[in-house]
Amino acid sequence: MPLADKVKTLLDRKGLRYALAPIVSQLARSRGCGVERIFHEESIWIHQTGSGYFAYHQPYVRLNMSRLDEHAKINFLWGYTPKAGHTVIDVGAGVGEEALTFSRVVGSNGKVICIEAHPRTYRCLQKLVKYNRLENVIAIHRAVAEPSCCVAAIENSNDYLRNRSDASGGISVLATTIDSIYRELGVGWVHFLKMNIEGAERLAIQGMSETLKHTESLCISCHDFLAQTAGDDRLRTKSTVRQFLQQSGFRTVERGEPGLPTYVRDQVWAYRAEGRKEIAS
Repeated sequence: MPLADKVKTLLDRKGLRYALAPIVSQLARSRGCGVERIFHEESIWIHQTGSGYFAYHQPYVRLNMSRLDEHAKINFLWGYTPKAGHTVIDVGAGVGEEALTFSRVVGSNGKVICIEAHPRTYRCLQKLVKYNRLENVIAIHRAVAEPSCCVAAIENSNDYLRNRSDASGGISVLATTIDSIYRELGVGWVHFLKMNIEGAERLAIQGMSETLKHTESLCISCHDFLAQTAGDDRLRTKSTVRQFLQQSGFRTVERGEPGLPTYVRDQVWAYRAEGRKEIAS
């Protein structure tokens, strides 16, 4: 572990955070990536930068907001051309890595519905929405699951990207379906639905048939690439997702550019078979 990370770990205790904040702020500023200040609020670290705020469960001195925005566009705006006034549903929004980009591209007349299951990760998402004043973003704390599931178990790792559903000994989170959220909010037409929920997509698709009738384009991140390393064949979801979308009347597309990361190569993009298809050139 690098020395800077050891110092962060040592000082990131309730009684010592007052001392940690100026240290990590200086470390982040010295990297020259736009971070101006890092401070602590209600167990969440807030990162003030020249291009917005970012919230995380620990100080992130390597934060580069421009790079996050670039990755969001490369990974999730590849096959969808956003316009002002569009509606986006972000299932598995995480701490908001894509939410800020989505919010800005759809504008004040657009809408971004962010759904996140893990409590700590959701609190980070809330802070990102609050500090960036994202009035067009609705944050929802729920696990997305199959229709019969009311409570889901989810891992509680410090590496939130590894927090998957169906975890033995995980924490319990209220669960719902995408269709239930769609009806509750009276969403209307969905221009783009992004899903990245660490293998639980095989369950979530069972509860989104109504939403799909009003959806133009989708990107579902499948996790076959993790099946071998995790030793869990339930993560092999790509074939199931592709078949489901095709049976629901969508045309599916997969990315084939050379050198793609495995997590991008396992995405399934889908467009309504009839009507306008927005594919990036």
